[in-house]
Amino acid sequence: MALTFPQHLQAYTTTMSHSQGETPIEVSADNWFPENLEQIHSTVQGLLPEHCQQPVAVFDFDNTCIFRDIGQAVFRYQLFTLRYRLSPATFSSLLPREKQTLAGRPMGQVTATLVELYSQLYPLIKAEHYQQARELPSYPLFTTLLLWFVEQARKDPELGPRYVLPLLAKLLAGFTTVELDRLTSEVIAALGKEELTTRKVSATLAPPIGTISSSYKQGIQPFAEMRSLIRWLSDLGVDCYVISASTEWLVQTAVRLFDFPVPLAQIFGIRVELAPDDRLTVEEQAGYPITFREGKVAVIEEEIKKRPLMVAGDADTDFEMLTLAQVPLRLIINHNQEGLISTLYQAQDTLLQGIDISRGRFRPFRESVAS
Repeated sequence: MALTFPQHLQAYTTTMSHSQGETPIEVSADNWFPENLEQIHSTVQGLLPEHCQQPVAVFDFDNTCIFRDIGQAVFRYQLFTLRYRLSPATFSSLLPREKQTLAGRPMGQVTATLVELYSQLYPLIKAEHYQQARELPSYPLFTTLLLWFVEQARKDPELGPRYVLPLLAKLLAGFTTVELDRLTSEVIAALGKEELTTRKVSATLAPPIGTISSSYKQGIQPFAEMRSLIRWLSDLGVDCYVISASTEWLVQTAVRLFDFPVPLAQIFGIRVELAPDDRLTVEEQAGYPITFREGKVAVIEEEIKKRPLMVAGDADTDFEMLTLAQVPLRLIINHNQEGLISTLYQAQDTLLQGIDISRGRFRPFRESVAS
């Protein structure tokens, strides 16, 4: 089976030795679109007397508070370093059973190949001989196929984010929350050194799968302007909350390491049930919403139980909370996206904040640029 796999992925054999807790260099906090910052300041200060009983503000995290996605970052790092605690049988149980095709390939063949490749790697993964596992021919095939599977499943109308987002949490099953904290610290230290670019991988597997390719975004860093905003709101007595579509325990660590002043109890994300020994399981937490689209509104209504004076987001995952009634301030970080979120870009009651997408930084305009 022929394959092409970029040499830079060999970096994953050494990044685990990086010091934990290291974060990227901070960027300037002076690049707000001036009208946005003026509107935020005047509105918040004008409304605080009316919200004197613990006013709240709600923020998405990925690509809103930070540039990049902590859930995707940990997924990719876990994949390339093979940091799994799942048996092949448990891994197999996470894959779709009834769907017929995915991106034109037979789903049964895709899932069977994933399980076969993972089974070939698993004895070395279980023994924590990760370097030896990465030297096996099945390693680039498995990593490329799982990247492709997750990318295509998220786009699929039947599977979509409601399948993929919990899947990324379930792939972490077997880790304790303390171990996840260390792993996320490791990820931030490693990815903070990467260029802010997009990489592509490809591989050719036996028919009927054939040649597949996938891409992923490198790097991760905070938006210093958003951190300053949350600090300012907190100093004014506004309770700031994070509601993310990434796994909650990963977001908690990222919030701490990137120095956002949001208490642990005010961070919400994708959850799975915890075993008595504090290890993640593959079971979704009963009675708790998937924090995607209307699930974010459910958290506001059922957990926070207050109407926010401000909501901030960047993507379709935030659409419902960005369109909640009676929210005075709606901030959107402009990633030049299509879909539902783009219908709000020109809304009169929306503050659109531009960024330089190639540098992962705010720019003092509503419009965003790619370079």
